[in-house]
Amino acid sequence: MHPYQNRQAVLTTKHGKLELFQTPFHELGLKISLAELDTDILGTFSGEVPRLKSPLDTALEKARLGMTATDSKLGFASEGTIGSDAQIPFLNSDVEIAVLVDDEAGIAIWESYRSLDIVAFRKEVGPETELMELLTQIDFPNQRLIASALGAKENFVLKGLAEVSQLESAIAQLAKESPSGKVLLEPDFRAHYCPSRRINIQRAAELLAKRVAALCKSCGTPGFGQVRYETGLHCADCGLLDQDAISREVLCCVKCEYEESGRTRNSYLSPENCNNCNP
Repeated sequence: MHPYQNRQAVLTTKHGKLELFQTPFHELGLKISLAELDTDILGTFSGEVPRLKSPLDTALEKARLGMTATDSKLGFASEGTIGSDAQIPFLNSDVEIAVLVDDEAGIAIWESYRSLDIVAFRKEVGPETELMELLTQIDFPNQRLIASALGAKENFVLKGLAEVSQLESAIAQLAKESPSGKVLLEPDFRAHYCPSRRINIQRAAELLAKRVAALCKSCGTPGFGQVRYETGLHCADCGLLDQDAISREVLCCVKCEYEESGRTRNSYLSPENCNNCNP
């Protein structure tokens, strides 16, 4: 039986993520309840509260908020980062991190999921702007919007806009607060208002569930999986050794020192990635 069978955990969120975690963890028999706390204190997508820590550290702190509030030993949380993709800079991506903190075992387990499938844009509009083409493209009102006054000294922001009349009223109101008369429209990325992000959060939760299901062969602790990579590959053409090229996954326990080799990622270095063949 899995160590978490019939155990109780809490998910810290105020943005409707509970079912996104309950579904993938159902097979493990782990029961997840909601700790509905103000997670905006750790940072907001709209910028009123800056995120001061890394996404992983923010997710871990978020999980502990719920654990403390409910006196629970097991806690879940997630954190997302949306913006210019690290690998393809001219595209936007969504990177979601899902975490499980186990204070009884003294461990934390996490997984991440990166997706280019995210509704992300920034559009300057005014009261006279025709909006229907944009709204059709972004699946409005399922995808809700945030409007803010461009260049305003104070932070004039309206969130969760879900009706055309509401949106038009917000633009007219905020344009009066903007020196240029312009309003910035962006997606409301809060999970309960962003369908494309909800899909990615569930994918991260599914990866986490798969990771949690894997037990260490030595000590039986959940969370056994890929932690780092073996590196060092010879170029298939010239034979030059690249010490940094990834060759194989290394699977590790999150508690004890047991590890083993995972799947081979590459057996040789492609000449196009070789500093000698393609300087």
